Amino acid sequence: MTRRTAGATLAVLVATVLLAGLLPGRSAVGVDGDGTVPSYRNPVSKGFTDTFADPSVIRGKDGWWYSYGTSDPLYEGEKVFHRIPMARSRNLVDWTYVADAFSAANLPAWTAPNASIWAPDIRYVDGQYRMYYVVTETKEPGGTPEPNDNAVGMATAPTPVGPWTDSGAPVVGPRRGGAGEPGNFTWTFDPSAVTDTDGTQWLFYGSYYGGVFVIKLNADGTKTVGEATMVAIDNKFEGSYVVRRGGYWFFFGSVANCCAGPTTGYSVQVGRSKDLRGPYVDREGVTLLESRAGGSPTLVQNGNRWIGAGHNAVVTDLAGQDWIAYHALGRDDPWLDEPGGITERPMLLDRLDWVGGWPYVRADAGPSDDVQTGPKRTSAGPRGSCCARGPLGCGWGSTSPTMCSGPTSTSREARAVARPSRHCRRTSGRESGTRWPSRCAAAGCTPSCPTPASATRSQCSTWRFRARSPLTRPARSHGGRVPTSTTSASSLHSHR
Repeated sequence: MTRRTAGATLAVLVATVLLAGLLPGRSAVGVDGDGTVPSYRNPVSKGFTDTFADPSVIRGKDGWWYSYGTSDPLYEGEKVFHRIPMARSRNLVDWTYVADAFSAANLPAWTAPNASIWAPDIRYVDGQYRMYYVVTETKEPGGTPEPNDNAVGMATAPTPVGPWTDSGAPVVGPRRGGAGEPGNFTWTFDPSAVTDTDGTQWLFYGSYYGGVFVIKLNADGTKTVGEATMVAIDNKFEGSYVVRRGGYWFFFGSVANCCAGPTTGYSVQVGRSKDLRGPYVDREGVTLLESRAGGSPTLVQNGNRWIGAGHNAVVTDLAGQDWIAYHALGRDDPWLDEPGGITERPMLLDRLDWVGGWPYVRADAGPSDDVQTGPKRTSAGPRGSCCARGPLGCGWGSTSPTMCSGPTSTSREARAVARPSRHCRRTSGRESGTRWPSRCAAAGCTPSCPTPASATRSQCSTWRFRARSPLTRPARSHGGRVPTSTTSASSLHSHR
């Protein structure tokens, strides 16, 4: 990239941020005049907790948003571990603690007495809420009597907040590493469930020690079927999250040490594939399986107070805008209590833009630390019905039928866009955009592409990007690769 090209690209990025209305227009968090678009400042979890690591988010059938975090104390000095704390919100930015998913009364029977429960993943499938999670130490029956034998479990509930009932056994049990010596188990961490376009269920799991895999699940999501396929190399990726956009599956993976306090380099990199099972490649065509592994930086620290940003989920608001929920450390306060102990990782939320077919956080500006315009609470367009016909409801993480309608706006920025995205394709005599069909694939619905006059500001900025050549990929970072060893999971993840 020449200096002139780099300068032009930077100018486009800055212009996009300005178009998206992200410059703070008020000094405090509030609600816009129409009452539907809140403004906010990260961290969004500050109203109910000091730390909320590995967040997973879903919109419930009741219209509330629900979030779930790794087991930790909620506050500095509390010293009491909450087993998967749950919170809810009307607007994705103002959260209230509800309860813990697990207590002594409903812990999985195969959970060892000294175990913790990490990294929840929440889905709504076939009329029930399904939560996948990591159990750090197991016991028989279902597990082993050895240490470090982590596994993935699953519980179901009729509502987003329970009551939660474990399936009775690990979905992915302890996996031996090395030469099979006692206590040597690969890291069966960070589950993430996905529904394929044909309605089948799949589970991604794994971490630094052993790599990341995907495997098919049975219909009720409680057992694996067939052999697992490796999708990301060991010693680099964890915290996987997979979404489908524009005919591709996008793999979001976190790299580097999440929990090194002020020295953390945790960040999110992305690859994409036409096949859910991979291979996933980055913007340069490098796979996530090579020894010099690929991965396009998507969420990286930018010099403000937020460091170690990662382990994300992706949600879509009622206007169709994608958002990335993730945790990060404040460089001024990286520890919950004593240095070297539990890291303080609250939940953050930022806009996720799709630029030239790839995701960027705030047009590549990274984690925000000033006042932002938040997600829309209602659709600005007429309600559609196509998503409601799909077997999974509307979208992979939301139940609103408004996704298919397309947002409407009469903003100056929207009217200024003179041409639609070149990524729209002709279908049945109408312009069909990649944003809407990808969310409604299960229903076989292909809504019309939003016209310039009916686009949100963030979509207008994306269209402006798309009219230019794709951004040059930043230099690849190998994310502080962690040497493969028989070290216990707790040595790297003692925070959890």
